[in-house]
Amino acid sequence: MELLKAEHLSFQYENPEELPIPVLSDISLTVRQGEFVAVLGHNGSGKSTLAKHLNAMLLPTGGKVWVENYDTADESHLYDIRRTVGMVLQNPDNQLVSTIVEEDVAFGPENLGVEPSEIACRVNEALRLVDMLPYRDHAAHKLSGGQKQRVAIAGVLAMHPDCLVLDEPTAMLDPKGRREVMDTIRRLNNERGMTVVLITHYMEEAASADRVIVMDNGAVVMDGTPREVFSQVEALREVWLDVPQPTELCYELRRAGVSLPADVLTVEDAVTALAALWEGSV
Repeated sequence: MELLKAEHLSFQYENPEELPIPVLSDISLTVRQGEFVAVLGHNGSGKSTLAKHLNAMLLPTGGKVWVENYDTADESHLYDIRRTVGMVLQNPDNQLVSTIVEEDVAFGPENLGVEPSEIACRVNEALRLVDMLPYRDHAAHKLSGGQKQRVAIAGVLAMHPDCLVLDEPTAMLDPKGRREVMDTIRRLNNERGMTVVLITHYMEEAASADRVIVMDNGAVVMDGTPREVFSQVEALREVWLDVPQPTELCYELRRAGVSLPADVLTVEDAVTALAALWEGSV
């Protein structure tokens, strides 16, 4: 089932003193229920602007965006759109609104008018899903970056969305925090079937998605599985993007004349390919 759909989406920022500034140009794509989609692009490519269209934080200046069957430009369905698509931002401090963890997670459903007894159940469930239940009584500002981001995710989960849109949620975190957040995202997708749209500039994070969308100059320039996209090393370099390190290693070895597959994605893939090459040479 199609959960998100953009039809010829265009967007520009108005500039009273000069011409409007175009950011998105004629984007058409769909995201199906349960998909894990990663969106890549260099700074200024339009990926964060696209993310903000998926829950009506921004509205198209051309084309349409649909969430389930709701037109995001229809203000009468803004509640339904925001309930369906939860947004997690880059800096968790911008989403934490209370001093205590459980109060912060309860903020969203309280604003939706959920009954207090149901809110308590949702807070427990959301904190359990992100492995933060033992911290429910802790001061939010004393948590690590990764823990804060997981609390921010719990706050969105407590509103029972069908889809999580995460705009570079690990950009401000150390490696441990990044692992914590990515483990949480993968678990929500794999175990709960939650639809995930992850905006990221980390190739390794994108490699774990079902699908990778690459943006450049406000347009979609690639769309496929991680193996399909990352095998196009030179095309990605043309839009100022890297590839996962195992992919890069095997690409450089192929350029040096070593016979290796083009779709190596993970360390395990590289080890298998190199082992097969070694065994074939002895």
